[in-house]
Amino acid sequence: MIAVALDADEAAVREWATQERLTFPVLVDRNHLLAELYGFTNVPASVWIDEDGRIVRPADTAMGDDRFRAFSKVDSSIHHDLLRRWVNEGVRDLDDDAVRSNQVLPDDDTQRARLHRRIGILLGDRGDQVGRDHHLREAERLAPMDWTIVRGNMPLFGEDPFGNRFFEFVGEWMEAGQPGYPLRTGRDD
Repeated sequence: MIAVALDADEAAVREWATQERLTFPVLVDRNHLLAELYGFTNVPASVWIDEDGRIVRPADTAMGDDRFRAFSKVDSSIHHDLLRRWVNEGVRDLDDDAVRSNQVLPDDDTQRARLHRRIGILLGDRGDQVGRDHHLREAERLAPMDWTIVRGNMPLFGEDPFGNRFFEFVGEWMEAGQPGYPLRTGRDD
């Protein structure tokens, strides 16, 4: 198991990742490359990859515990039990066809949004805040329901990722039908 934080603030990740003794590595993905490769649109999420490098379970919400269950409507034990069965017994809950049919492939706007976000991060690293902000806002315009983009940008704009703008975004996302992962493992809504 490897944890990957989709975060532009490495110091914040380090602070979180060192609060408890972890038994797995935590990597930082400032440019959201894993989101692009595996279709992450929200976190926490997981993708299961076997020893041969094949995806055996596509991106899906994967809560670590039930701390946010009232908000997320996700029972974490269901995902945990499926994962344990796969790891300990080799039993997959999805065949290859189900994996493919539940993968979220990006549309053109999402691809462009990810590119704009990556350009924005690069420009910010080079000191061009105006260019950075333009590209980050364009990314949000192109993918307004992608949590990894919208919520991921909030700290870059000095906004609390659990503040007012976050809750406005959550309301918009809920009104849009909670778009995201088709599997919806453990959802009780």
